[in-house]
Amino acid sequence: MDVWDIINPMSVRVRIAPSPTGNMHIGTAYAAAFNLLFARHNNGQFIIRIEDTDVERSNKEYEKSILDGLEWLGIKSDEPVTRDSERLAIYRSYIEKLLESGKAFWCHHTKAELEAEQKEQMANKQPTRHVCSNKNTELAKTPGAVIRLAVEDEDNIVGFEDVIRGRIEVSQRSLGDLSIAKSLDTPLYNFAVVVDDIEMKISHVIRGEDHISNTPKQILIYQALGAELPKFAHMPLMLGTDRSKLSKRHGAVSVVEYQKDYLPEALMNFICSLGYTFSKEIMTFNEMVEEFELEKMHKSGAIFDVKKLNWINAQYARTLTLDKLREVTGIKEIPNSAVTIITERLEKLSEVSNFKYLWQRPDCEPGLLAWKEAPNDQTVRALTAVRTIVADIPVLDAPALRSELDELSKDYGGRGAVYWPFRVALSGEKASPDPTGIASVIGREETLERINLALRKLA
Repeated sequence: MDVWDIINPMSVRVRIAPSPTGNMHIGTAYAAAFNLLFARHNNGQFIIRIEDTDVERSNKEYEKSILDGLEWLGIKSDEPVTRDSERLAIYRSYIEKLLESGKAFWCHHTKAELEAEQKEQMANKQPTRHVCSNKNTELAKTPGAVIRLAVEDEDNIVGFEDVIRGRIEVSQRSLGDLSIAKSLDTPLYNFAVVVDDIEMKISHVIRGEDHISNTPKQILIYQALGAELPKFAHMPLMLGTDRSKLSKRHGAVSVVEYQKDYLPEALMNFICSLGYTFSKEIMTFNEMVEEFELEKMHKSGAIFDVKKLNWINAQYARTLTLDKLREVTGIKEIPNSAVTIITERLEKLSEVSNFKYLWQRPDCEPGLLAWKEAPNDQTVRALTAVRTIVADIPVLDAPALRSELDELSKDYGGRGAVYWPFRVALSGEKASPDPTGIASVIGREETLERINLALRKLA
């Protein structure tokens, strides 16, 4: 018995079918996330298949990038990953059946003839289509001949109920005879995707709204093959902040580029929030699964706002343990005492390097130590007084040290004259967390050593 024979025909089965022609696009992650949400909400299956029939552009390295990126996000196929290049015999058998039945034919019109026809149609503001005058079902004899699906040139309506968008209809006359293959062994996209979805018993096709124009064509192919239609749902596209289709000019579009800066849970949370309104902004994937209803997906474009992504990532970063922080940043030197001071301020993981003074002694510039061009001797006196406080304070914690320094500041005309040189001495930076927090992380001995180094530079 074939494995498909024991699958409940009413069970939810969804898929994504990325083409390995580039590194994994954030749009692939977006489509995969919502397919997975729907599958999990309905106790169904989620399937990944690789659409690699474009031999010239497909690349195994890109395939690996896609699969690795999905796995990083926690998205895995419930069944072994399949590849279209391994299914050519299946496509051929379906094409041959259509040719034998007369529902498909060889079109021998040349490329020049088709281009001229299309040019004339565009000039007359007509739908660009081709209705073949010689539907030849015999084997191709003319170089460049393609296989087309015979579509009746009538005003029949081809329509479907989109789960997200409602009823969508087009006139069959506007479609013409559809190209389905370049040869018996070279199926085109619309044909291959239909055969794959039939073979895999896909119940719901959930994809971007840019595929709406393909759906009527695919429906005609389903009907020609005598197959039951899946339910179609077309999600809003990802858009840049200017509401144009997301592209490189809006920033990174490859998931690989996000891995160095974002936690996978945060990116998934953000992606899912683009096309759906959940009850909370920060939610685990399982919580989103519980709430998700496909019919309630947004219809308008999903604005990819990096500021919102950074904010969500910051919320997740605050929950990181020492081991996890070291793992995701690759920095093993981070001390336990530094976790809180880092994670409270972290938006992107790569920003951890901005805190390296917490585990690596900085080399501060003497000219940076002075507060608002204060005289050198004033900076020396302030740092010397701070050194005394650090040496004598019973417990070196931030609140106690801050209290002592605030009192000292009254003698120097304000907090800046004390806190600024202390901050630079400890961090070597103009901007950093409160120096009392840094001192509590690096400890009394290291704090005194850094102050002494700064004083020697001022001597």
